[in-house]
Amino acid sequence: MRLKTEAGFDPRAELDMIAGFARRWRSLFRPAEVAYTPGHFTAELEKLQHARRLRLYLVTRPEQPVALAILDGLSQEDVIELLSLAPLDGADEVRPWLTSPSQRRELMEQAPAEPSGRGVFPFLVGEPQGVALIDLEPEGLVLAMARWGHLNVLDPEPLLAQRLALLSRRIQSQGKPGE
Repeated sequence: MRLKTEAGFDPRAELDMIAGFARRWRSLFRPAEVAYTPGHFTAELEKLQHARRLRLYLVTRPEQPVALAILDGLSQEDVIELLSLAPLDGADEVRPWLTSPSQRRELMEQAPAEPSGRGVFPFLVGEPQGVALIDLEPEGLVLAMARWGHLNVLDPEPLLAQRLALLSRRIQSQGKPGE
């Protein structure tokens, strides 16, 4: 992970915090050694209300996160705008505050035993503390990047180079035309 500018925060430590949050969040839906209640996550949200500075991390594989973007310097007003991009209602919404443990487990019966890690997961991280998973659909992610993309401190070139190298290997493994 390479940043475009010197950061006044430790992105690796914050990615570890996101991974821990993702494991705790998963305990709402899957059996775990320690199960967390929705109240735990409410407390995390309350910590964000007092944050001096906020960052939006867009990651893949939340339990072992790989950062795709780090939008640094969001204000509380920006977070309200960001939350307005979340879906307002729908059949696929998961709101642990409004469901019982048995209802949450029923939601997960059809899901695979292990998450695929596919997709982009937005996490809001507060300074000095607080973390939350933001429910954004792909359209909301695009709008967030259009609105706050200039705040991205993560250099995308290493990620793009890695993806191009993977594409090159895949093309080479397919063989040459006419073989």
